[in-house]
Amino acid sequence: MKTTQKTLLAKAQAARDASHWSRAVELYGQLSSSDPLSPEYQHHLGLSLLGLGKPQEALHHCARALDLNPQFWQSSMIMSKAYLQMDHIGLAQKSLKSVLKLDKHNAPARLGLADLALNQFGEPFEAIDWVEPIKDPAYLMDVQLTSILANLYDRANWQDPQSAIELTEEIKSFSNTHLRLPNLQLPPLAVRGIQSSNLSSQGRQRPRVGLLSPLFSASPVYFLTFSKWRKMASHCDLVIFNRGHQADWATAAFKELRSEWLDVQHMNAEDLARTLHKADLDVLYDLGGWMDPIGLKALSAKPARQMFKWVGGQSVTTGLTTFDGWVGDAANSPIALQHLYTEPLLHIKGGYTSYLPPDYLPKPAPKKSKAACIFSNPAKVSRPFLERLSTMPGKKVFIHRQYRHPQVQERILAGLGKQAKNAEFILPSTHQEALECVNAHATMIDTFPYSSGLTAREALAMGTKIQVLEVGSLFCERHTAYVA
Repeated sequence: MKTTQKTLLAKAQAARDASHWSRAVELYGQLSSSDPLSPEYQHHLGLSLLGLGKPQEALHHCARALDLNPQFWQSSMIMSKAYLQMDHIGLAQKSLKSVLKLDKHNAPARLGLADLALNQFGEPFEAIDWVEPIKDPAYLMDVQLTSILANLYDRANWQDPQSAIELTEEIKSFSNTHLRLPNLQLPPLAVRGIQSSNLSSQGRQRPRVGLLSPLFSASPVYFLTFSKWRKMASHCDLVIFNRGHQADWATAAFKELRSEWLDVQHMNAEDLARTLHKADLDVLYDLGGWMDPIGLKALSAKPARQMFKWVGGQSVTTGLTTFDGWVGDAANSPIALQHLYTEPLLHIKGGYTSYLPPDYLPKPAPKKSKAACIFSNPAKVSRPFLERLSTMPGKKVFIHRQYRHPQVQERILAGLGKQAKNAEFILPSTHQEALECVNAHATMIDTFPYSSGLTAREALAMGTKIQVLEVGSLFCERHTAYVA
């Protein structure tokens, strides 16, 4: 390799490693032009294009890499991610399975298939089956996390209080092992004299409030917390740390409120902790939770003066002891269940969230169908829930776009037994369309053990009643406890 090409490659690798995707695309583009028969250059150009948000172009170059070297399984992994971004779930699954044809023990491919099983097809036990053969210590954290999340959706004896305690202890152990930065010591933040926001004397300092999440979009983080931030922005500086890749009308609304906006999607835990610490935050609200384990790991260093866990991946305790509080209420996280949390429980009178409906929320329909609906992603339609539905006569309408997958429908129909004949699937293409479908029904049956969160608020706002069959002990099992 010529010296010039070595220099160019070193620059390309540095840009890739720093997630400077535009620069990486430029440099790998030059390298692939100079050596079009290099699968490595094609692969890294595809990877960089995916990072830049161009999945279709990423597919082209990764397919080219595989043409040049069919054993280059890493390109199949990038292709699966590109297909996933484009919502081509079947093709993403096919790409991952092609890797297993080369190596049935390939850990990244198995983890990718487990992710599809859990988050697309709603098959928690299938997800566990995919990761169980993985023995490589480098992937132990991902294997254990997959098992924990799967057990939130469906586990044996979930109603037994001891089951909740055992899962909580497993989460605490996982957190102690994998969500710590023992070698990072951040200097103490100086005490700041923050004055009352009602006084406007020159020189008074406004509180600096940080928000950390991958969900600054049309998600529960917007619908259940935004009204708080809108009020807070009048007397605090909101510093938003964006860990996500989505950008929509809700993202724009968050940007209008912020004093500062930092895109920190590609930071590792240590760099993120340092960035949060440098921001000199008086208070930090974590709105990512188990949706963002890297974010939780960064928070183990307590990079802000005070930290609170609120909406966003708020299914169970984080296992961290650095939080100053868990924002909940007497119904969702009663003090009697403090032993299931490492965070001190805080109760908000009147409910721990404040629902802010979108402009397109339909007005309550004057006439509603007596057929009950189920409005949830497939993972929440658990085996015990289906078993209960199988004993309940009458039509059941399942509403969610992810029911479009044949294997999802097949599993649900099998679980309903003789009641399968009364099942109908509606596949809305947008959030607005989904709300309109729910609005047509008088009753929505709540799932268990993982109960409805935002969807329950939406249904109630449209005058649809919630039928609660079971309430458990874990936070995610009590979202509808307030209507029980």
